[in-house]
Amino acid sequence: MCIRDRHGMELYVNVLTTGYWPTYPPVEANLPAELRDYQEVFNKYYLSKHSGRRLMWQNSLGLCVVKCKFKKATKELVVSLFQTVVLMLYNDADKLTYEDIEKATGIEPKELKRTLQSLSLGKVRVLVKEPKTKEVNPTDTFAFHYEFTAPLYRLRINNIQLKETK
Repeated sequence: MCIRDRHGMELYVNVLTTGYWPTYPPVEANLPAELRDYQEVFNKYYLSKHSGRRLMWQNSLGLCVVKCKFKKATKELVVSLFQTVVLMLYNDADKLTYEDIEKATGIEPKELKRTLQSLSLGKVRVLVKEPKTKEVNPTDTFAFHYEFTAPLYRLRINNIQLKETK
């Protein structure tokens, strides 16, 4: 199903039964009001068609296409839901501390560090991290990189993979 609003925002949802879906631990996040509203619209629609069922959102698997306006051009970024939640904070601020982002998003620290690393230390750096180290610490600050340039219009920002240990 696709939900579209007057601002051009669209939501596509894939619903799978738990028997066909691998088990993922639920990871919570404070979604921005725009995204929460869409979730609620879909919840109402789905539950009106399928009574007795329960929806469980897998925030860690969400994918978004976000338009970002940089100084020289507008780009489409293909990002995870967590990356989207962080990027949407920069609609109201140019620079945020790690603690500000943590409070606003509610993303657990391990997941938030991975998300911030992917946005500020990966190939596509749309956030500028201070200090310029490879690790994300609670004392770091992150600014939106208005000077960002890239030859492509649509860019994918992959999440940093966790190192698995036994």
